[in-house]
Amino acid sequence: MNRRVTLPIGRITEETEDVRTFTFYHSLDARPGQFIMATDFKEGEKPFSLSDSREGEFSFTVKRVGDFTRRLFTRRTGDFISIRGAFGSSFFMSPRRALLIGGGYGTPPLLFLARALTARGLPVKMINAARTAGDLIMAPYFQDLGIDYCETTDDGSRGFRGTAVDAVRHLKDQGGGAYDYVYAAGPELMMYHLRPLLEEGDYQFLFERYMKCAVGLCGSCAVDGSGIRICREGPALDKAQVALLTEFGSYHRDSAGRKISYKTNKPLIMEDE
Repeated sequence: MNRRVTLPIGRITEETEDVRTFTFYHSLDARPGQFIMATDFKEGEKPFSLSDSREGEFSFTVKRVGDFTRRLFTRRTGDFISIRGAFGSSFFMSPRRALLIGGGYGTPPLLFLARALTARGLPVKMINAARTAGDLIMAPYFQDLGIDYCETTDDGSRGFRGTAVDAVRHLKDQGGGAYDYVYAAGPELMMYHLRPLLEEGDYQFLFERYMKCAVGLCGSCAVDGSGIRICREGPALDKAQVALLTEFGSYHRDSAGRKISYKTNKPLIMEDE
């Protein structure tokens, strides 16, 4: 719904030095996987995936990476933020065993999903991946749910040593990789390399793209060659939809429409658009 509410920040939780969760005491009609648009009345809006939404409150979790989020980190409890949403597609609710794979600060929306699945009494396994132990987020919340929870870090400083892809490959090698549905959220290259390991089953990936309107009008988040708008058909895309994404794992577009390589984080120089 394209409904705007302006709310005081009810609670701020410091997850790590550069990651905070902002909670608002307001009921939001939202489902796991959806996002909101937030503004601090300074310069435009930014999309944020919801890390929780329940009766009487909702939350989104933010990593400090740019001007907007740096300003957001100066806000205190009681300061006002204007919110639109929730928007976009949501995660399919698996009727049986689910595997959740989170990478870095892409992990928070999977907490919202894990809570929804466990509330239905469904078995859930969570792989929480990050570069180092200090980058792992939301761990206590997942553990409090009583799910099958494991961690993996690139440098081996906590949990399994390796990436999320390494952990899933290890899980499959150990005979524990059969799940009825798999959900992944995190860096696009992580999901790109996960895809070949998941082809035997069903899955959904949570995508990010540059967004302006969030209601499907401006086309800034459209994925080349597919007709899929991440703000409308996404951000949660299933196996069949992912197969349509010719730019998947290769590039995305910035605010000027330039193709930005995921591997180099620099504009691609291409003769033809």
